[in-house]
Amino acid sequence: MKRYVLSMMLAAMFLPTGLFGQERELEEVEFQMEMREREMELHQREAEMDFARRKQELELEGYKLKLENLRRPKEHPGPVKHHGKDGAHPLLLLVLVVHILVAVWVYQDIRRRGCGSGIWIVIALLTGLLGTLVYAVARLGDSEKKTA
Repeated sequence: MKRYVLSMMLAAMFLPTGLFGQERELEEVEFQMEMREREMELHQREAEMDFARRKQELELEGYKLKLENLRRPKEHPGPVKHHGKDGAHPLLLLVLVVHILVAVWVYQDIRRRGCGSGIWIVIALLTGLLGTLVYAVARLGDSEKKTA
């Protein structure tokens, strides 16, 4: 028995007692490093998710601005002013009315005289007073031929 106790004492003296403790410390260090890596991965994922969320918010704001710009009436650059309810200029309306009245007069004259063609009505609509003047000169020439 003395021999057993003595061998145990010798073994305890020569064997490094810290060997088992060092293994335990290494395991703890490895565990802590793994935990830090997981925390860093978690922070990285959170940052990526925040970035994606902010990007989506900015895209949504951009779409809202585009939609708002489409709904807003377009403004004309420069001093263009509209007159009347429908936005047409009064001078343009006057020219259009004159063209129509002249074409009606040419149509009635062709019907009354019983000669001529519908091309004069189209010319009167497109050219207005100038086309009507040409029609009147051509008509005068026709009436001189009939009386002679």
